[in-house]
Amino acid sequence: MGEDPSQAKVECAAIAHALEVGYRLIDTAEMYADGIAESLVGKALGSFASSRRTEVTLVSKVLPHNANKNGTIKACEASLRRMQCDYLDHYLLHWQGSHSYESTIDGFLTLQERGLIRHFGVSNFNLDALQSWRKAEENVGSSSRAQSNQVYYALNQRGIEFDLLPAMSSLNVALMAYSPLGTGNLAQHAGLSLLAAEHGLSAAQLSLAWILRHPHAVAIPKSTQLVRIEENWQAGQIQLTPTTLTQLDALFQSLTRASRLAII
Repeated sequence: MGEDPSQAKVECAAIAHALEVGYRLIDTAEMYADGIAESLVGKALGSFASSRRTEVTLVSKVLPHNANKNGTIKACEASLRRMQCDYLDHYLLHWQGSHSYESTIDGFLTLQERGLIRHFGVSNFNLDALQSWRKAEENVGSSSRAQSNQVYYALNQRGIEFDLLPAMSSLNVALMAYSPLGTGNLAQHAGLSLLAAEHGLSAAQLSLAWILRHPHAVAIPKSTQLVRIEENWQAGQIQLTPTTLTQLDALFQSLTRASRLAII
């Protein structure tokens, strides 16, 4: 969101509607539309944030080139100003860069101490990177740990299931699945649409329910269409049977070996 100024009112209305429907997590980043997306979130939160802020989980991300200690702190402060809020619930390193993990973690810890973030995490981290991050946490003597890893995960992009997802589970790192509808193609997938229709669902709903079956998983689809926002929300109430999961596996096979982490 935020790329097209003419869509600002529509996008703010979409965020506000999502809150009315029941959504309680909003994901953004300083990179998105050069901070304008964060400003839209701040405007859309409005009175909701002033009276019900504790009900919402706000997530933003620091760009890798800003992610030394001081840069991380300054980037977070700027994000908070744009979002017109006092703290973030989760603050993530958007992807790996040239700054040491220890430097980024020092910035995160300072932000925690100041009450500007509640938790921190990472994004686009494969297994090796996640293990290196955990080692860096130990190196700086951090009592806090990365709480989440935001990665590309969808029915047609299941590479993390081989090694990364099991490791995240053992490390108590929650999954935040971005682009859970693929690049939008899953919503029109013929086989998936047919299977979903048999259950009175849309292909998008079935795709989201498949991700949400995981414990400690969040799916973050993006939409400005009010009807689609409501449809996506209903996916959280869907319980998939073993038979349906087997049918989905037949349509979208999981990998049987390690693969390069997909990033879009």
